[in-house]
Amino acid sequence: MCSEISLAALELFERQGFAATTVGDIARDAGISQSTYFRHFPTKEQSVVGFDAGLEREILAWVTDAEPSDVGLAGIETIVERFLARMSAANTASSELVMRIRRLIVSDAHLRSAAIALDEVVIARLAAALAARVPRSPSRLTAETAIMTVRIAFDTWAARVDDGDRNADLAEIYRVACRDLRTVVTGVAPDVTT
Repeated sequence: MCSEISLAALELFERQGFAATTVGDIARDAGISQSTYFRHFPTKEQSVVGFDAGLEREILAWVTDAEPSDVGLAGIETIVERFLARMSAANTASSELVMRIRRLIVSDAHLRSAAIALDEVVIARLAAALAARVPRSPSRLTAETAIMTVRIAFDTWAARVDDGDRNADLAEIYRVACRDLRTVVTGVAPDVTT
């Protein structure tokens, strides 16, 4: 149901603009009532910016289930990389949908603000889960860094796709972003030949 609502919202936002679209319009095009809409999404913004919370769910589940000694940035990066590889391999329709949502967010200041606010919520949830699992860890820094690296990878991937690179590999771009992060933090460029 959520994906049908999100697709209806995306198509309406693309066609008539975010500001001109009401929740009633989205509900009508999705074939549901407004009350059903609000059971799935608290705002019209979240129908597109919160479209797929699968990555957040996977990371939080891993943090909860992993051995405390394994919980950290490297483990989160492994979960993210696997998720992005699956997403990339799934089909081009998923990638095209992500690109449509990204273009919409980039073009609308209100949606950009909503996306940033949602990132903050995800960061807070991840930081809380990390702190609960590994007390006295740098949980906020770890959460901020993890989400920032994902955001940079998505932005880089989207820019490459927009520039015509249909072979841009999101998982590989993410791996490079993680290597770049380590270079920034340590000041030592990694040996990429191994």
